[in-house]
Amino acid sequence: MPRPLNAEEEEPNTEVPQGARTHVAPAKSQRGTHRLANADMTSLKRKLKELIGSRQADMNKLKSKWMRIEEQYWSVVRAIREGISFPPEKVVEVEGLSKEVEQILPVPGRFRQEAMALVRSSKTSHLVTIEELLGKETQRKVKEMFYTILRNKFFILGVYGMGGVGKTAILRHVYISLLDFLPSYVFWIAVPQDFSVYVLQEEIANAVGLDNLSNEKDVKRRAGLLYGHLNAKKACILLLDGLWKPFEVKDVGIPVETGKLKLIVTTRSPDVCRMMLCRKQIKIELLDMEDSWRLFLKKLCFAGELPREVEQIARSLLDRCCGLPLGIIEIATRMRGVKKEREWRDMLGNLEESRMELDVFKCLQLSYLNLGDEQVQQCFLHSMLCSGNLLSKADREYLIESFIEEGLLGGSATRQGLYDQGNDILDKIEGAGLLDPEKGHRYLHPLTRDMALHVVRSTTHMVKAYMGLKEILEEVFWTDRLEKVFLQGNKIEEMPYNVSPNCPKLTRLSLYDNSTLGDIHESFFRHLQGLTVLDLGHTGITKLPDSISQLESLEALLLQSCFALRFIPYVGKLGSLRKLDLKGCESLEEVPEGMEMLANLRYLALDGTEIETLPEGVSGKLVNLQYLAIKKLRAGEEVKLPKVEELHCSVSNVEMFNACVGSLERNNSQRYRLVMGAPENFSLWCGRKTERSLLIDSCDHIAASIDGTSGDGCALLPESVQSLELSGCHEMKRVMEWEWLTTLLPNLKEIITKSCENLEEIIHGPLPSGATCRLTYLEVNCCNNMKRALLTQDMVLHLPFLQEILVKDCKGIEVIMGTVAKMTHFSFPKLMNLGLCNLPELKSICDGTTRCNSLQLISIHNCPKLKGIPLQLPVLDNGLPSPPPSLQEIRINRQTWESLEWDHSLARSTLEHFIKFLGKSRTNFTSFILSISLWSLLRIGSPAVWVAYFIPNFYSECYTS
Repeated sequence: MPRPLNAEEEEPNTEVPQGARTHVAPAKSQRGTHRLANADMTSLKRKLKELIGSRQADMNKLKSKWMRIEEQYWSVVRAIREGISFPPEKVVEVEGLSKEVEQILPVPGRFRQEAMALVRSSKTSHLVTIEELLGKETQRKVKEMFYTILRNKFFILGVYGMGGVGKTAILRHVYISLLDFLPSYVFWIAVPQDFSVYVLQEEIANAVGLDNLSNEKDVKRRAGLLYGHLNAKKACILLLDGLWKPFEVKDVGIPVETGKLKLIVTTRSPDVCRMMLCRKQIKIELLDMEDSWRLFLKKLCFAGELPREVEQIARSLLDRCCGLPLGIIEIATRMRGVKKEREWRDMLGNLEESRMELDVFKCLQLSYLNLGDEQVQQCFLHSMLCSGNLLSKADREYLIESFIEEGLLGGSATRQGLYDQGNDILDKIEGAGLLDPEKGHRYLHPLTRDMALHVVRSTTHMVKAYMGLKEILEEVFWTDRLEKVFLQGNKIEEMPYNVSPNCPKLTRLSLYDNSTLGDIHESFFRHLQGLTVLDLGHTGITKLPDSISQLESLEALLLQSCFALRFIPYVGKLGSLRKLDLKGCESLEEVPEGMEMLANLRYLALDGTEIETLPEGVSGKLVNLQYLAIKKLRAGEEVKLPKVEELHCSVSNVEMFNACVGSLERNNSQRYRLVMGAPENFSLWCGRKTERSLLIDSCDHIAASIDGTSGDGCALLPESVQSLELSGCHEMKRVMEWEWLTTLLPNLKEIITKSCENLEEIIHGPLPSGATCRLTYLEVNCCNNMKRALLTQDMVLHLPFLQEILVKDCKGIEVIMGTVAKMTHFSFPKLMNLGLCNLPELKSICDGTTRCNSLQLISIHNCPKLKGIPLQLPVLDNGLPSPPPSLQEIRINRQTWESLEWDHSLARSTLEHFIKFLGKSRTNFTSFILSISLWSLLRIGSPAVWVAYFIPNFYSECYTS
C-alpha cells in the first residue's frame, strides 16, 4: 500500500506524472488548477494526520475501515492528477468517503465540504481528459490489453506502433479501466526520453510512494530498495509509457518474476518488446479509411456536409496521412473553417510537394534521432530520398544496392559482408518503427518520408521525385552548392542543349523511371565532373552522349531496363567505375568500348540484353569483379573470375558447370543462378524467387558435391543450393537420393522437373530414420513415365515443410499420395497450394485418410477420373459440416466438381462459396496456372521481359486443347 504522505517534504505523493503524454489530446499545464489540487491534498493529508494522532488508541478497531479509506484516498488523488471528470456515481462514492472520515475526525462537516469542493473543481478543470477512441479495432485492442493484464500472473506486456499511432491514448483507457478494479495498485510512469536506470528508478519510486529512494545514490542498492517495496505489495501493475530503450527489470528493481507485479510498456520499437522479453506483444495498427474519415470529420468540426469537390481533396489529404491519427488530427485542425476549394487544393499541393512542415514531423523525427548511429541515420535518409511512397519490403535488395553505390557501407571487401551490413542497418530502421515490414506495399509511411525530406538540407539536396515534372528544371535551380539531385518518377522528355548545370559538388543524379526521357544533350554533363552515381534506369534513351566518357569520378552507371538503348560511348576513361548495370537493355547488342580498362569494376550486369558473351580477353582484365550476370560464359572464363561471389550465367557443358560450382563454394557464395545447357528461349530473369538456384538441361546424371572438384561426368550440386530445376534430362530415372536431401543438401527447398521422359521417381533410396528435409515446393511437369503414386505416406513424414505441389501433363500418375502397409493416416501440416492439371489417369489425390488443414488454394483442371478432394470438414455441434479455416479458393471446372464424391451429404453445399469455375478457353486456363504459383514467382525487374518469355513458353509446355 503506498504511503499517503512524504514525511520530510509534507507533500502528497502523486502516482501518475502530470506530464503523461497522449496522442489524442495534448496535455496543457494549468498552474492554478494544480495549486488548488495540491492545497486540497495537503488539507486532506492534515486531516488524516490528525486522525492518526488523536485516535491512536482506536486504530486497531478501525484498521479495516482505515485501509479502505486510504485506498480510496489514493484513487481520488490519481484521478484528480489525471484530470479525469468524475461520473455521478463517483461523486456519491467520495461523499460517502467524506462522511466516514468525519465519523472519526473531531470536527464534523468541514472535511466533507473541502472534499466535495475538490471534486467539483476537478469536474470543471482544464486538465487532460480521456477522449473517445474511434474504431472497432481500437476498442478491441483496449479490451485485449485489459483482459490480458488481468488474466496473466507472471507477465510483461509490450505495446508497440509507430509514433503518433495512439499508443498512449489507448493505454490511458486501459489504465482507467484498471483503476476501477485495483485503484491502489495501478501506477502510470511516463518514461523520460533521456532514459537511464537511475532516472527510471526515481520515476517509479515517485509513483509508488517510495520517498526515501532519493537518499540512496548507488543504483544497485536503489534497485534493492525498490524491489523490496514493490514486492511487499499485495499486487501491483506498472505502466511505462514511451520506452525508447530496453532494460533489465532486475537492474531497476522490478520484481516481475515473483508474480506480484505486472509490467506494461509502450514503445515504438518491436525490438524493445523483444529484448524486454515481453510474453505478449500487441501492435497498434494505423486506422482504416473509414475510421480515418470519422476522426477527420470529428476534428474538422464542419457544420453540415462537405462540398463534393472539397471532400475529394480531403480524402486525398487523408491518403497522405495513411491512417496515422496524429497526422489526421493536425490536418483537420488546420483546415477548420476553411471553405474555399482553392485553399484545400493549396494544402494538398503543399503536402504532396513537401513544402509544408507539420508538427507531426517532430514526433516522427524522434524515431529518426533515436537511431543514434550516424551511419544508420544516413542510410535511412538516403532510402527516403531514392524511393517514392510505394517503397515495399521487396525493395530491400534495391536499398542495399543503393547503399553500396552511395558508399554508405564500408569495412568489408566482400559483397556478402556489405549485404550483411546493409541488412543489419535496415533491421535497425525497422526496429525503430520507421519502416514496417508487416505492411508489404506500405513498408514506408508517406509522412515518415515527408519528415525525412525536411531533415535533409534543401541547399544541398534537390528532391523533386514523383511530382509529374515534364521539363528539366531551369539552370537557376542548379546551384553550385548542390550535392544530390533526385528527379526520379517524373515525365521529363529531354535534357535540352540550353541546360548545362554548373554543380561541381554534385555527386548523385537520379533520373530513374522517367520513361518519356528520350534525348540527353551533349552539354548537360559538361560541368558535372564530380558525379559519382548516375541513374538513368527505366528511361527511353536510345544513346548516351559522348560527354559521359569524361566523368572520370563516376563510380556507378545505372541503366537498368533502358529498353531502347543501343549505344554507350567509350568507357575506358572511367577508371573509378565500380558498377555498370545494363540489365534489361534489350536493344543493346554490344558492350561499350574500353571495358577492358575497368580494373576497379565490381558489378557487371548484362542479363536481358542481346549481348551473348564478353569479348575475348575482357574477363581476364576484370580482376576485381564480384558480381557478373551474362547469358553465357566462354570456356575457360570461369577460372579468370576468382573473386566472383554472385554469378548469374549459363555454361555449355558439365566440366564448366562443375568448375563454376567449385568456385562458388570456395567463395562461399550466397547468391547465384547457374544454368547448364540453356534450353530454348531461356532467360536468366525467369524462375522462382530463391537466392541460389540451378537449372540443368539435357544432363543424365547429377550428384551432390562433396569437394566440388570431380563429378565423373555428373553435374555436381553445391551444398548451398536452394532450388533445383531439371529439364530434358531424358535418361534420368530419379532426381536424388534421400541421403542427399537430409545430409548433403540441407538447404534445398525446391525441386522442379520438366520433360524428363524416363523419370520414375523424385526421391530414391532407403528412408532416413527420423530425419527431415527442408523441401517446400515440388513441381512435376511432362514426366510421363512416372506411374501410380507421386509420393507415399512414409515419404510424407520426412517432408513436414512442403507447402506447394504442382503436377501437370503426366499421363501415368494415378494418385498423388499413395498408402503403404500399416499406414492409413498421415498429414501435410504446411501444405497450402495444390495444383493438378492434365492428369488423365488421376483417380485420387490421397489413398487413405489425410489431414491438410493449412490448404488455401486447390486448382484442378482436366482430371476426368478424379473422384475426391482431401478435405476433412469438421462437424459442428448441430451435425453440419464446416469448411476448413484456411481454405480460400477451389478452382475447378463444373463437370469435375459435380462428379466428386463426399463423405457428408452437405459437404458440396458447404464449399460452394469457395468455388471458382474454370472454362475451356485459353484465358481461363492461363488464369488457372498463374493462380497456382503466382505468390512464389520471382519478382523480376522488367515485366515486359517476363511476359515476353514466360507466356509463350507456358502455352507450349502446358496447354492441351
